[in-house]
Amino acid sequence: MTAPPIYNPIIPCVHPIPGGIFPGRMIRLQGNTPPGAQRFAINLQCGPNTDPRDDIALHLNFRFVEMCVVRNHLTAMEWGVEELGGGLPLSRGDQFEVLVLCEPQSFKIALNGVHFTEFMHRIPFSRVSHLTVDGDVGVQFIGFEGAQPGPQQVYMADPPAYGSYGAPPPAYGAPGYGAPQGFPSGAPYEAGAPYVAQQRRGLGTGAAVGLGVGALAAGGLAGYALGGGFSSDSPPREEVNVVEFSESADFGGDDWMD
Repeated sequence: MTAPPIYNPIIPCVHPIPGGIFPGRMIRLQGNTPPGAQRFAINLQCGPNTDPRDDIALHLNFRFVEMCVVRNHLTAMEWGVEELGGGLPLSRGDQFEVLVLCEPQSFKIALNGVHFTEFMHRIPFSRVSHLTVDGDVGVQFIGFEGAQPGPQQVYMADPPAYGSYGAPPPAYGAPGYGAPQGFPSGAPYEAGAPYVAQQRRGLGTGAAVGLGVGALAAGGLAGYALGGGFSSDSPPREEVNVVEFSESADFGGDDWMD
């Protein structure tokens, strides 16, 4: 059964991840930042607590002042080694989309339809139970895509220590995912093409799963047809609410800022 999406959560937010994290599970987050944004964070946590903070398997910290995306993990309130490469391909005041795909040995992250980075598992992905978002950001949509693997599929829960890995494979996701019946697959999305923010209207969860995971299997995150992911033939949903921000946005405490 497909997990229902989350629309317009209040920030900071803490939400359970239906069915947890497993290889092939993808989280899609669409939002926008105010013109004066300083930073915001997306965490895949091993529990709902924020003070003290539960362990974090993947910490994405988007910093507009330093122009970087910090990747890290948290264990027993201690941060690990930061990963900083890649710059910050987002701009203040713009809409954006973040895709996080779990694979047996790493998380793959794409920003606005283009592959950005890979983060090797430092904490077993099976421990992840919650998604948290805080900082200078508004979120309109959070989707959970990908089917739970069958019992015949066995994945390594405890990968080798991070740091001893090579280049990521050329394709993402498990094979066998095609476009769902009744939904167009869309034209191929060229890697490095400019991202055009569009308002999401009425995307059914089934369409999101087929367009997201199916495209990942076909050619990776960079090949995902982003334009098709923002529209469908479904009846339009209610217009999303615009979230107002201030310079004194509550980040839910400073403990998430490594």
